[in-house]
Amino acid sequence: MIFAGILLLTGIGFLLVEPIKSMRREKITDDAVEVMASQMSSAQASAGPSATYDPESDIEATYVVPRDGNEVPGEDYDFFDEDPDMQASVRAFVSSRQAKIPKYVTLVCIGVIKIDSINKTLPVWNSTSTVALRYGVGLYEHSVKPGKPGNSAILGHNMQNTTLFSKLKKCNVGDNVKFIKLDGTVYNYKIDDIKIVYKNELYQYVIKSASKKEQLTLVTCANDDYGHGYRRVVICHPVN
Repeated sequence: MIFAGILLLTGIGFLLVEPIKSMRREKITDDAVEVMASQMSSAQASAGPSATYDPESDIEATYVVPRDGNEVPGEDYDFFDEDPDMQASVRAFVSSRQAKIPKYVTLVCIGVIKIDSINKTLPVWNSTSTVALRYGVGLYEHSVKPGKPGNSAILGHNMQNTTLFSKLKKCNVGDNVKFIKLDGTVYNYKIDDIKIVYKNELYQYVIKSASKKEQLTLVTCANDDYGHGYRRVVICHPVN
């Protein structure tokens, strides 16, 4: 009887682990958004009401998060290159790099993304590392920053609840998306297309050359609706 009770308590403990981690991740994400909002307000106050913003200026802010303790279930990198040798090389490089990650990680924020239709505001980190994507969304390293010619790919987890990019599947063509730099500059986009692709096809949608003109591409998993390995690609273009 005692053994059965121990097993029951152990089972309940395991069931509570992910909800507790999820709450911790969400709190850190919300705190980061507040910090970035304060940074924007300070930058705008310093610049004054008649300021003109320089599209080439890149104000960034840092935020420190723990390396361990808030892992996302099944978190992994998408390896876009189809060459098996290249994939093996990249995996080895990522493993060696992760082994050197310090106990606390300093993330660099380049702005926030705001999607009113799904009531979502998230910090955008300049990294798509496993740690960064626990606490917001990340700019794919081989794309460009929003507001510049070319494709800006922003990646985020689908947590199958209301956090991170989980509500991206509720977006529709015609919805508005905002990217707000830390100096207060707002870039307005409209969703033009939504695609479901297998992960091996994703590379062509996330690189800089996916568009010669300014484009914003949001990416998350679509496993819950289409099966393992599928990704939701939301393509946006600027509006005045």
